[in-house]
Amino acid sequence: MHHPGLWATTMKAAKKGLAPHHCRSHTEHRQRHGSYWLSTYTAAELKPYLTAATAYLQLRAANDKFISAAINSTRFALEQAGPAEIATRLKGLTAAKRAKIGLARLRVAKVKPERIVSIVVAVNALAEERGHRSKEFRTVQACKAVHRLASGTGWLTYDAEGREHRSRKRAYPRSSGRVLRVMGGMLEEPCEWVIEKHLKNVLAHKRRYGRGPRNATS
Repeated sequence: MHHPGLWATTMKAAKKGLAPHHCRSHTEHRQRHGSYWLSTYTAAELKPYLTAATAYLQLRAANDKFISAAINSTRFALEQAGPAEIATRLKGLTAAKRAKIGLARLRVAKVKPERIVSIVVAVNALAEERGHRSKEFRTVQACKAVHRLASGTGWLTYDAEGREHRSRKRAYPRSSGRVLRVMGGMLEEPCEWVIEKHLKNVLAHKRRYGRGPRNATS
């Protein structure tokens, strides 16, 4: 439904799209964040969940078939992603090809698959605790969090409103809404069984060991 009190013209009424109940600003918000209303999680919000997920998965990776399978599948996806193309060669490529190039850049940046799995699980843990059920939102948030927290290369950053910015050092283009969803799906797929089997335990681990002054406002 349309946001109460918002007098903006809907895109359908303006004949600029097929979103009959949302104005342009909400539609663009969804493209960037994966939701009409929710905004991108900050690094500070994710930190206690990522700390818990990392510790929990490290303790069990050697003996749990779901965790080890997720790590191995993510490693394989990175290895099979192909070359990391420069920005001038991306024009005209499909979202799927751009998403694979995004995975290739993670590989070039030497991001460990364990790190990626931990981030995806952490995003889902935070979303679960906050009651954010939307699959699309979780997928987009997983993609954005991996870029922001895993790479450390600075090719893609986000401001407080979730808008993407190119790094001055690396001229990679911003990801479109479709690319965020496709790449997010590629990152999430290997982790589905880990999320299914271990998400509650990761949250319990966070609650048990994540208390204290530093996490009081997280």
